[in-house]
Amino acid sequence: MSTSGQVAAAFELGEPEGDLVHIRRGDSDAWRLNTSTGSYFVKGYLGEVSADQLAIATAFEQRALDAGVDMPKPIDSSLGWVTRIDDRLFRVYPWIEAGPTQDVSVWLGQTMARVHQLQPLAQIGLPPWWQQTVPPLTGRPSWASLYDDAVPHLIAIAERIAELAETAPDPVLTHGDFKPHNIVASPTGPMLVDWDSVRTDSAALEAGRVAYTFAAGNPQQINKILTAYVAAGGELDWSGPDLFLSVARHDLQILNDLIQASLGQTPPAPWMGNIETTITTTLQNLPHKLIQLRTLTQGR
Repeated sequence: MSTSGQVAAAFELGEPEGDLVHIRRGDSDAWRLNTSTGSYFVKGYLGEVSADQLAIATAFEQRALDAGVDMPKPIDSSLGWVTRIDDRLFRVYPWIEAGPTQDVSVWLGQTMARVHQLQPLAQIGLPPWWQQTVPPLTGRPSWASLYDDAVPHLIAIAERIAELAETAPDPVLTHGDFKPHNIVASPTGPMLVDWDSVRTDSAALEAGRVAYTFAAGNPQQINKILTAYVAAGGELDWSGPDLFLSVARHDLQILNDLIQASLGQTPPAPWMGNIETTITTTLQNLPHKLIQLRTLTQGR
């Protein structure tokens, strides 16, 4: 039986009308499958995604569904939302036909607040994945002088992260991947998709990072998102000048990854492009970026 037939049979989707149509590859493959009962979005996970990880994610996804978060409901198989076919894990959702582009700022702030209220954790501090070190430099690559200038900034970011790792008061289980490509403009309104990256984070610091990312740094849009977040019950006050620290942490992580690849310590990833140019640009932009983040915090 073809893979399309196996998926259709496992999830009781009716008779396939053709093969799986591949639409995306990343941490998982994604396909569109048309059958006699409708059109479906199929995910097939690569080897590094474990059943245990998906069990955590699907349990939280169920909690979000029960709470009425705007999201698609997974299709059930005889084994639940996740089924193994030929040693690969699969999930299926109804296909959503994307509508016109919408301003999701208010919806995003409200939805983040709802997600952050689903499962607050009885602990203090930041999760281990937040920890970042300043990458050591061996040799003198073309960007070495820019790196030297950036080191004090990088150390300050890492030290502040280490401090909040002991004191951040608002860890929650969260969607973990609030990004524009995971918001689908459905005919009934925006929907949050791709719940596979569920993880622990600081609610306020995730809200700051997500608002900055969606708004592309625009102060008015950031305030629109965060105002909706607070109005829906989200709490930001404790973060003070650290509200956008997660943006800086992300930049430090990216720089770490780039430098390791540049020095031959890890293989380059496809997103890196021209690694030396990307490192140079990142280092050149860092001081201005940090000033911008401080200004945004003061603006709130």
